[in-house]
Amino acid sequence: MARGGRPPALGPVGRCPGGPASAYPNGRIPLDALCPLSFAPGEHLRADAAHGFEQLARAYSRQFGAAPCITDSYRPLSVQVTLSMTKPRLAARPGTSNHGWGTALDLCGGVQSFGTAEHTWMLVHAPLYGWFHPAWAQQGGSKPEAWHFEYGG
Repeated sequence: MARGGRPPALGPVGRCPGGPASAYPNGRIPLDALCPLSFAPGEHLRADAAHGFEQLARAYSRQFGAAPCITDSYRPLSVQVTLSMTKPRLAARPGTSNHGWGTALDLCGGVQSFGTAEHTWMLVHAPLYGWFHPAWAQQGGSKPEAWHFEYGG
């Protein structure tokens, strides 16, 4: 992380050039500074995170016959505020979510449950592409969320 808790400035990654995501506050990154995921319409991530997840998704598809199911990617501040009111135990404080940096995903399709083949596969393979399951979200963590993965580069 760069000073101020912001991710470092990044250049083009993969086929999407992205933009200067670090120039914006958490949850206020314009979509044209993010990259869409080719297999998940409406879902966006920071350029480097999108590139890593696209590669991970191809490997996942070879293993399971379908792309990973995504319920949530980039989360604008307004959505963070709504979630903090409707799901206070699950949502991060607005303006602090890694979703608001475009570097977090919530997954479904089996990954959302501990112990499934899909979740176990993600735990092993996601780090090869820069993605990880944070300690707090692990089964014995402070806030278990099998579905939540973050990009660390």
